[in-house]
Amino acid sequence: MITLGILHATLPAYMQQAGEEESKHLQVIVSAADFASFEQQVGRHKPQVLAVDLALLGNEPSERLQRLEQVVQPELTLVVYAFAKWGVVESLRAPGRQVVRAPISVRMLRANLINLIVREITQRRQLDGGLPAVPAAPPPPRRFDDVQLVSLQEIRSQVDCECPNQVADLVLALGAFEAYSRQCENRNAADARIHALLARATGHARALMETALGDLCAFEKIDIQTLPRRSA
Repeated sequence: MITLGILHATLPAYMQQAGEEESKHLQVIVSAADFASFEQQVGRHKPQVLAVDLALLGNEPSERLQRLEQVVQPELTLVVYAFAKWGVVESLRAPGRQVVRAPISVRMLRANLINLIVREITQRRQLDGGLPAVPAAPPPPRRFDDVQLVSLQEIRSQVDCECPNQVADLVLALGAFEAYSRQCENRNAADARIHALLARATGHARALMETALGDLCAFEKIDIQTLPRRSA
């Protein structure tokens, strides 16, 4: 079960109303709609994931977010924003964080946490004596860098469709978890084995979704070659 701490006015209610399949593997252990109350509670519970509304972080969002992360040390922080200055949004991007546009639904939340859910299921299967089949070959190198993906997160489709933004979110999340799995500390040989498997499995999933994203861009007439790239 992935434990959540939610600083958001409406998401906790959505979680309560969600169907069993949508909220499967997710458990809200602390929630609040104001920063002071949330900060007071969250340190006692230390959820694996923080989901916070940028608007509730006040005038110093970076500082307040760092305070929460220092106390909780979450595996992932999800920052949701509706409207904000580009510089503010960019200042919040960091390893172990995802920044997504509002509105957020339980289904979207689950999609952004799919890597943690997959890891939990994989670890459970390992404890039960079996590991899922994962290709032995290393995954292909990344097709999109972070700067291109961030651009695709913000791009506006010619039709009323946010698929390019959402698929870019997913590819970013997969790439982040792939890197996280490679860098994770190992207590023993079994730990090293499961982290290598997770990195490899996530890398193949990332490559598959990158192919889908390329096809989607072609369909939407988005020229990938014109997207800004990370400086060498």
